[in-house]
Amino acid sequence: MIGRAFSQRAWERGYRTAVARAFGTVPHYREMWAEAGARKQEPAPTPATRLEALLGRLHPLGAPYDRRREEPPWIGEPAELLEALRLTGAYRGERPLFEVRGALLDWRRLGRARYHVLLDADAEVADPGVREAGLRAFRAEPEPALLGDPGQLTDSPEHPGRPRRFLRIPLAGLDAHGHVLHDRLLGYLGGHHRGCRRIHLNWRRVHVRETPEGPLFTLLRRRRPTLVGISVPGIAPLAVELCREHGTPVLTASRTAS
Repeated sequence: MIGRAFSQRAWERGYRTAVARAFGTVPHYREMWAEAGARKQEPAPTPATRLEALLGRLHPLGAPYDRRREEPPWIGEPAELLEALRLTGAYRGERPLFEVRGALLDWRRLGRARYHVLLDADAEVADPGVREAGLRAFRAEPEPALLGDPGQLTDSPEHPGRPRRFLRIPLAGLDAHGHVLHDRLLGYLGGHHRGCRRIHLNWRRVHVRETPEGPLFTLLRRRRPTLVGISVPGIAPLAVELCREHGTPVLTASRTAS
């Protein structure tokens, strides 16, 4: 995946398409034009801290969010996770993946591999057998992959073999050792490639626009909710450049950061 040709022009074109779609169909962004009294070329930054409060206004007019019937929209999609793992250069989808989470998901596959949830220590379950079933499945696999936060993996269950471990990297901690770039609301955004040791964005799904106040994230394919121009607290020094080895966008510490 990482070796596919990247086009800066096509990336920006994808961003402009996402912006036009947001202004045309999503209440939160349409209201920006009304407040400005004019057509805007760029949406005003939307802080990630407001996303949950804005949820009902981040869905297209023709496909509103029904809180009573739908799962929380921040879960994302299996393909986003699979592509982030592949960007590490250490996962090709050949191993079953066990992700440590606070709640179960109804995902079953991650590409060709099986997907499982291991409930973390803080997860509340009505039936203890659910937690035990995940542990049995994990220990039964000869070569599983295990994904979680550093604390979750420190407390992870014993395994008779040697599971391959993948750590989540928060946007506010790119200097930390890890493998996949993750934000609680934006989802899986990229991977730390083991060869070039750079944080590669999943540029087919994620666009980052640099501004004096910090980077703004746009999810190019996500429409429910539509997330365009999202600012994340604590990451103002980050910048985007091209990896010299792979020629695709990487997230790095800004040269102007003090």
